[in-house]
Amino acid sequence: MAGEKLLLLIFAFIVIMLLFAMAVIWFLNQTQRKITVAKLQEQEKELEYQKELLNNTVRTQEDERGRIARELHDGVTSKLNIIHLNMHLLKQKVFEDKETNVIVNQIESSLSKSIERSRKISHELMPVVLKKFGLTHALNELLTEVNNTAIFELKFLGHEEVIIQDDFKSLHIFRIIQELVNNAIKYSKAKNVRIDFEINGSDVLIKYVDDGIGVKDNDLKKGLGFSSINTRMRLLAGDMKFEKNNEKSGLHIQFKFPYHD
Repeated sequence: MAGEKLLLLIFAFIVIMLLFAMAVIWFLNQTQRKITVAKLQEQEKELEYQKELLNNTVRTQEDERGRIARELHDGVTSKLNIIHLNMHLLKQKVFEDKETNVIVNQIESSLSKSIERSRKISHELMPVVLKKFGLTHALNELLTEVNNTAIFELKFLGHEEVIIQDDFKSLHIFRIIQELVNNAIKYSKAKNVRIDFEINGSDVLIKYVDDGIGVKDNDLKKGLGFSSINTRMRLLAGDMKFEKNNEKSGLHIQFKFPYHD
């Protein structure tokens, strides 16, 4: 009997120790889980703060661009137009003097170029058509401007089907396309550039393809405007993927971001 009691006591002690060990393990797991959740929440808050800070920085930059664009349009360009008109009136009075007429013509030509350049800079800083009529019209205007230069043939496909209601989101997309086109003009040596827009489920896909010289990995690291594009893609909660290319296949990039917030 004494032996049986001793065995029962030993068995009970083992069960109690097992239960205690399980309780300790459960407690440690719960504690670790709470610590992990707290860390994740802290990281999420930090990421949200960084995103908000980045968003505010870009918004401030765009506001400043808009202010400078208005100053150029309302101040500088309007004054240049008045000077140009006065030069035209002066030219009518001195046209009999050939030497003076040549000088006046040169000044008038310089003024015309300055006015056009001022308007172009103002438009690049803050396209009026984007604000008034939306992304589709702004892209169509950009398409016309680029194709008029005859540097390469630019095509947009599907852009009229992607309707973006949010003004700031539209501005990010326009700036990305603008930067891609500017890079193509400066570096690609392409003859054809195509940008496709597509709604894929809940996402917007934008595919850029050109038949230029392509981009090397070192160039991607150095920038070529891709840093600015990457910043805007982060604000759109999207990602940018470069397809492998060589000097003969041109540049291929895919952008993906949520259609709705």
